[in-house]
Amino acid sequence: MPVTFALWLLLSQASADPCYHPGGRPRFCLPPVTQLAGMAASCPQACGPSPSADLSPRAPCNGSLTLGLGGPFLLSSVSLRFCTPGPPALVLSAAWATGGPWRSLWRRPAWPGALGGPERVTFRVPAGPKASVVASHLRLELGGRGGLAAAGVRGRCQCHGHAARCAARDRPPRCRCRHHTTGPGCESCRPSHRDWPWRPATPRHPHPCLPCSCNQHARRCRFNSELFRLSGGRSGGVCERCRHHTAGRHCHYCQPGFWRDPGQPLNSRKACRPCQCHPIGATGGACNQTSGQCSCKLGVTGLTCNRCGPGYQQSRSPRMPCQRIPEATTTLATTPHAYSSDPQCQNYCNTSDTRIHMSLRRYCQQDYVLHAQVLASEAADTTWQRLAVSVLAVYKQRARPVRRGNQVAWVPRADLTCGCLRLRLANHYLLLGSTAGGPDPTRLVLDRHGLALPWRPRWSRPLRRLQQEERAGGCRTLQPSTPSPEPRL
Repeated sequence: MPVTFALWLLLSQASADPCYHPGGRPRFCLPPVTQLAGMAASCPQACGPSPSADLSPRAPCNGSLTLGLGGPFLLSSVSLRFCTPGPPALVLSAAWATGGPWRSLWRRPAWPGALGGPERVTFRVPAGPKASVVASHLRLELGGRGGLAAAGVRGRCQCHGHAARCAARDRPPRCRCRHHTTGPGCESCRPSHRDWPWRPATPRHPHPCLPCSCNQHARRCRFNSELFRLSGGRSGGVCERCRHHTAGRHCHYCQPGFWRDPGQPLNSRKACRPCQCHPIGATGGACNQTSGQCSCKLGVTGLTCNRCGPGYQQSRSPRMPCQRIPEATTTLATTPHAYSSDPQCQNYCNTSDTRIHMSLRRYCQQDYVLHAQVLASEAADTTWQRLAVSVLAVYKQRARPVRRGNQVAWVPRADLTCGCLRLRLANHYLLLGSTAGGPDPTRLVLDRHGLALPWRPRWSRPLRRLQQEERAGGCRTLQPSTPSPEPRL
């Protein structure tokens, strides 16, 4: 039993980490003090004829001695032994890098020879963080005759309180960093632990590096001081190179083209699923981040916009893959006479016959004149009806040009209720729009101030003639009293 207990005690002491409490909390730690450098020489050979750059068996009696430690160290003590009692005047300086700047550590005058001074002098660094000396090079300036027989430098690696072990003989010396720090001297945080700024450990606070919250989708992050300030000093990490199709500061949402799978945890590699929007039925490749619903074209439905909705059938047009099924008895609105008993519709519409006299004056008063086919219709809201039309010819452009091809026209629902416009799906119409327009100038609006006449092929030639007259400046020079021939449509 005593042997077993002794073995357990030995193993527990060997496995204990000085940088952590037994409960796992980080704490301040330092590597042990070791011999960093030294030299020794016999006294007859202690004095040399000329100065030397480094400590050597033939050191000068008068001059400057420089010793490179091979890296930054925390000095503990510097011991000097001379051949004869009464050492000369000396100045000990330290520098962080080669060539300085040099910081004076210790000065002493020459010992009076009559009193017989000591053969050995030692410089010890006072205890405390404010009195610590970090140096990579030492310089000893000697005055007078007194051979230097030996010198020794003791100290520990500069690990900033984040390591208890160090390979002092490596060049540069490398600390075995803890507290999720990295670098030869534990002078920075690991790439995955940069949620707080790096700080050296102190006996009061170990200041460990904290991991960034990347939901296991990123292996590195960067520290942002502005975010750290705005968060009240709680978090400043920004994840980099988010994987598994995630994005955001914490890799907490999905990239465009992917949506969040509610059946998977946020840290799962399958947390984001591809949208898989249909290339023809959808308006793009992005979908709703929560539901995965793609943005469908008019008449298309389904989560991925892969089928036509009720009342629509598949067409051959990739721009409008679904068109409403035409019905011979179905119209978008009835005639005004069917609602003549409604007092709200009385004198509401600009009624007109299917035969009009299109003069140049009337042509110039229109905002646009189009030949179009009505393809589909659906209710946009309680105020507007949205029509899918195919513009076949443009005889007069408005201020915002209308292009040929599939377009969207907007009709007030009140105009349809009162029968101001008589439209049938799949039929061709001559559309004349007034300058009244709608709330959005970019919309192509067809309302009670305009006309929708069933198209006649013979109208094409007189409309082209009016278009040529407009281009020749007929609308600018037209006066209200000037009569003009009126081609009959």
